[in-house]
Amino acid sequence: MSLNSFFQFFVPKETKFYPLYQKQAEYIEKAAKLLRQMLIETDLDRLESLKKEIKDCETGGDQVLTDFYTQLFSTILTPFDREEVHELAEMMDTFLDRIDDSANIVLTRRFLAVDEDLNTMADNIMFAAENLTAIFRDLEFIDTERGKEMVRLCHEIKTLEHDNDELYGNYISKLFQQDYSLTEIIKRKDLVQVLENTTNSVKYISDKVRSILSKM
Repeated sequence: MSLNSFFQFFVPKETKFYPLYQKQAEYIEKAAKLLRQMLIETDLDRLESLKKEIKDCETGGDQVLTDFYTQLFSTILTPFDREEVHELAEMMDTFLDRIDDSANIVLTRRFLAVDEDLNTMADNIMFAAENLTAIFRDLEFIDTERGKEMVRLCHEIKTLEHDNDELYGNYISKLFQQDYSLTEIIKRKDLVQVLENTTNSVKYISDKVRSILSKM
């Protein structure tokens, strides 16, 4: 047990990090919903507008991460392990970056239509983001029942990630059997890969949260 963790048993918990996590989660959920809209949008002007909104969320998330560092440097005792406070904020920032990467692929590859499997992957990313918002809304007020619910939400995120793993594998195997041009194959492979990377990043967050919950 670290010295920081030991002293936390005897002092009131510092709560100023929780609103920052909640703000990060809000940006993530909004960006994930906008990404889902992008996959079904065909109007180029609307696509560019949605991409800009996602970029605004990503920029806002970067500012929240900067605020994390400011608070961390000025705080002696953190609500849970100091390194985990930092890692969790970084992981959430990475998830938001991956959503922005996905939006960039959708915009620049100019898809005429997106396959249903890719839409489902985007749905799962959006559902996982909604779960994160619910987790961080209650993290400050942890008790036995809330803890059980947060563990359930983390497990649900892992299930969504597993579903996207299967969709990714099946999509890649079918992609080269379709009557697509080489350019179209590359475009679709780029999108399914970035969606897979995005899903992996939220799974890492849920794993970290479950690890933190097991120590609280």
